[in-house]
Amino acid sequence: MEMYHFVTKWFFQAPVERVWEEAANMEAYPTWWQNLKKAEIRGSESRLQLGSVVDCEVKGALPYTLRFTVEVTGFQPPKLIEIKSSGDLVGSGKWVLESQEEGTMSTFYWDVGTTNPILNLLGKLPFVRALLEKNHDDVMARGYKVVKARLEG
Repeated sequence: MEMYHFVTKWFFQAPVERVWEEAANMEAYPTWWQNLKKAEIRGSESRLQLGSVVDCEVKGALPYTLRFTVEVTGFQPPKLIEIKSSGDLVGSGKWVLESQEEGTMSTFYWDVGTTNPILNLLGKLPFVRALLEKNHDDVMARGYKVVKARLEG
């Protein structure tokens, strides 16, 4: 399995509590994040909490959709969400929010591998791996642009 290690940093001129509200409202992501096609929390809860299981679908610019499930394994409002992922993406993630003088620093750590044998084979080629990583970075940049406007607008 090809493993990928991403660290995405976002800064918001908004208090950490406001950023947390947006982060914990995962079911709303598809309404504003064009690349996130699905984020459905199993069960009756509409917001993330410890033990939440969320079915996700993400589609970037490349011709495939990733379908995966995340389970919340760590939850410390308003500063930390930890997840484990299964399905097309296997691994773990951690979202850390830190209050700063001018706002909130958000850091997302995403350590995942793909289970698709074709992506794994192609991902061994450096130029293809670079394309896959750029696709991830572009998806995250589009999400940041929109959520930044939501939080600061």
